Amino acid sequence: MKRLLTTAALGACALALDPSNVQAQSLVALHPFSQTGDIFIPEPGADRVYRLQDIYLDGRYDGLGETVVFYDDTIGPVPLTNPNGITVGLNGVVYVSDSSEEIVLRLLDIDGDGTCHGPGEATIFFDGRPGGNASGVLSASPANLTVDLFGVVWLSVAGDGANNQDRILRLSDNNFDGDANDLAEASAYYDFPPGALGTNVPQDVTIGPDGRLYVVDIPSTGTIAKGVYRLNDANSSGSIDATEIAPFFIPPALASNPFFWGMTVDANGFFYLADTTNETIWKFRDENGDNVIDNATEAVQWWVAPGSTLIWRLAAASDGSILAAESQAPDSVLRFFDTNSDGVIDPLTEVEVVWSDLVSAIDIVNPRSIATDRQPTIVADPLASISAPFSIGTFATEGDTVLLFWSAFATAPVPVLGLGFAELDLTPGLFGLLSVATAPFFGPTFTSFPAINQPGLVGVSIQLQALAGKVARLRLSNRATLTFVN
Repeated sequence: MKRLLTTAALGACALALDPSNVQAQSLVALHPFSQTGDIFIPEPGADRVYRLQDIYLDGRYDGLGETVVFYDDTIGPVPLTNPNGITVGLNGVVYVSDSSEEIVLRLLDIDGDGTCHGPGEATIFFDGRPGGNASGVLSASPANLTVDLFGVVWLSVAGDGANNQDRILRLSDNNFDGDANDLAEASAYYDFPPGALGTNVPQDVTIGPDGRLYVVDIPSTGTIAKGVYRLNDANSSGSIDATEIAPFFIPPALASNPFFWGMTVDANGFFYLADTTNETIWKFRDENGDNVIDNATEAVQWWVAPGSTLIWRLAAASDGSILAAESQAPDSVLRFFDTNSDGVIDPLTEVEVVWSDLVSAIDIVNPRSIATDRQPTIVADPLASISAPFSIGTFATEGDTVLLFWSAFATAPVPVLGLGFAELDLTPGLFGLLSVATAPFFGPTFTSFPAINQPGLVGVSIQLQALAGKVARLRLSNRATLTFVN
């Protein structure tokens, strides 16, 4: 169980150690998930958060019943004014930043009805208003955010006229009470130097493949270039000083003044940066390890829109595609996939509309940001010794019922409406239920077994798949193979 136990041990260590010591070494990215699930989108104006579900398994999310109002502030307890950032944690918790309310909203469907309007389902994870948290940390205008493997939320904050403090915040629920408002749970990881309004405008933040934090900064005044900056806590102080931030990617000038609203990183370490005004997406990676992008050799205009478009933010999926929220009639969610692996996107053949307000019964008027959650996922060592105890872990959303099944044989994926693709042979006697459990607040659900000590099992393989969720949303996991050895 090396890989599974390593993940669990990392999580346990991160929670037990002093938070500043953990993050000062190297951050561990959570996204993209190894198994991408549903899509979440906040909508400023309507003050809602939507969940998009591929119920019909056709690769689209705009069929009947596939667009769900996950949170509406006219029904739920927490008012929203401009929800413009979103991310999803390891345990399925959805975090939404609101730049006007100066908060981060925490959403978790507890009762399983598919929404977050019930008791305790919508709460304030971080309150950046004066007096809002015991640490005294302010967040004048929260922009986008990300969450790492250990559940720490990293928030970009753009200053406003009343409190011109541009900063990157570190938010950690150290006492596991569901918020980061207690003493020492919120801190400024980096405060940009004081300056006139617009000298810095940090809009997005993500964790790079090198374990460092990367920030999208789009100043509107002054001399600082718009682009992506790398934060490196070289002295392990737990925060970034003026010598520890440096330009990473400053894109070449194009026809229009650039506005970089969103950035994501895929599983291969490529960054993707959306330029809204130039209607393009840049793709780049530090190939030579010098911590700066050579625009001539390490960056490319990955996608250039064939017409007018308005791309806000991006999310990387587990299949190698990139998802984008597009807020231009017709409003849509776009999927980019480089099918011929030539390093760029053909706008006619490699861009797919997977959600459109022309099709969906529920209209998202302004799809501003985008994130995915994790499909229920089995993570287990493929080998189990018959002479030692072993465990099988399944990641799911906190509070989900997790049913773990086994089969002697696998089948080709069979679509099961609303659930996903079944991959186990259901022959009686060669198929069964291994365990039923509830997903914990952090980490996987473990199904543990004692040593079997049956030599006849050596070389025998079984297939595993889980069904996890709550009443309104049940999903099948990936399939895993377990082979018994001495």
